[in-house]
Amino acid sequence: VEKNWDDFEKLVADVFQEFDYNVIRNVRFKDGRWYQIDVIAFNDRYAFFIDCKYHKYLSPSKEKVFIKDQMRRAEAYIKTDERLTNKKAFILLVTKYKPASLFNYNGEKRRLIALDINSLNDLLKNVEIYEDSLYSLKY
Repeated sequence: VEKNWDDFEKLVADVFQEFDYNVIRNVRFKDGRWYQIDVIAFNDRYAFFIDCKYHKYLSPSKEKVFIKDQMRRAEAYIKTDERLTNKKAFILLVTKYKPASLFNYNGEKRRLIALDINSLNDLLKNVEIYEDSLYSLKY
């Protein structure tokens, strides 16, 4: 049972590892300014940039801010790691509790931006089904 945000990040990383993803935790890097990404998980086809939120409630407007910030961090990082080239890259908030909004609009399409930790297994089991609904990184 996770007791704090660090335990929660480890739990999220462990779930990705159960599905044979390579995982990097607490990634800190500089690209003009300092950035930090909670979890990066990748395999042969996909890369996920995960922002872990251990809060009881996040408003939809806060979720949107977190997604935009994560997008900026992911765009900066992906240029620095050749292991992530030629992969479909996704931005995702994973929350301890059910998020306020699961979807956000990316252009004209609704995109999955957040899900609770209990739904992560289902997403990863069926990622091929969900990939067109995920919030993808354009690079």
